[in-house]
Amino acid sequence: MKITDVTLYPVGTRRETLSVSPHIIVTLATDEGVTGIGEMSDLGHSPAMPNVDHLEYVLRQRLVGVDPFDPGRIDPVVDGLAAPLGSGIDTAIHDLRGKVLGVPVHDLYGGAYRDRYKICYPIFRQRDTSELDKNIERVGKVLKLGFDLIRVYVGGNLDADEAFLKTLRETYGDAVKVKSLDFSRVLDWKSAIKAIERLGWIEPMLVESPCPDIEGKARVRAAVDFPISEHCSSEEQAIAFAQGQAVDILNIAVCARGIRRARNLFATAEALGLKTLIGTTQELSIGTSAQAHLGASVANLEYPGDAAGAQLYIDDVVVNRAQYENGHLLVPKGPGLGMELDEEKLEALCDRNWAFLRP
Repeated sequence: MKITDVTLYPVGTRRETLSVSPHIIVTLATDEGVTGIGEMSDLGHSPAMPNVDHLEYVLRQRLVGVDPFDPGRIDPVVDGLAAPLGSGIDTAIHDLRGKVLGVPVHDLYGGAYRDRYKICYPIFRQRDTSELDKNIERVGKVLKLGFDLIRVYVGGNLDADEAFLKTLRETYGDAVKVKSLDFSRVLDWKSAIKAIERLGWIEPMLVESPCPDIEGKARVRAAVDFPISEHCSSEEQAIAFAQGQAVDILNIAVCARGIRRARNLFATAEALGLKTLIGTTQELSIGTSAQAHLGASVANLEYPGDAAGAQLYIDDVVVNRAQYENGHLLVPKGPGLGMELDEEKLEALCDRNWAFLRP
């Protein structure tokens, strides 16, 4: 079997907050008629959108004619691309391999430890208290969808953060719980400690990314009573966190370097005595499916995950979206990722000039 073509589809999808997120959908065609699909997820964090024509040309030069089961040829291509571009190729390769063998992606790694795992829903950072009512209403909507666990982005305006949390408790009581106070490294360590002391009465399961530096995280960890979680994309970073006594939990996501590398990080976490959770960059259903199969394939998944993207987006590119049940992400069934592209939706959302990002 050989890869015969690589095609990239830049798409823009609306979130339920009405903002638009850019992604690139990947297809890998083969000479045996099997096609793998992947997703370069939520590129809005990138400083500039990639030149899709150039990237497609480069990938065709490197992958056309290659056996998709040849890691010596595939892995350097994936590892040589910046996140989340490499992860899109990696997920497409996993989907292709699973389809060829007639097995779900998690079976490529020996089977599934679970068929679902708990997910929290994101409540995005508030600039001021004028956004409070809107976010309280959003919590009510996600409760009706079965999500009883939320991740709250904080640290931009502590008065607004505290007002939201107080209103949250007054409105919904114990019906909704806070998985994490996510600071996204916007504060220094001293400010982070003060903020956690001010907001900690809500009793989150953990604190995410309290400050930028390892030494600062270690100071926060020593000062507060909640576990500290941080995004991790490499074994070197995981070791640095452990040596610096900076974190309790590694936040690991497919979007960083793909399924293969993410699974390596789970093994590293276990060796270092660190706990784990599966993070997100807010993927569409293809990327969410990759996160689901990752969660199925590892034994040491200790905390709820963040991959709510298949529910968060109004638009998607598949026939049947990734599914949630009672606040859990279900691992899709079927070969590969268990996702099928909807060609009409893909065509409607695709624009190689990224025009959907311009006002």
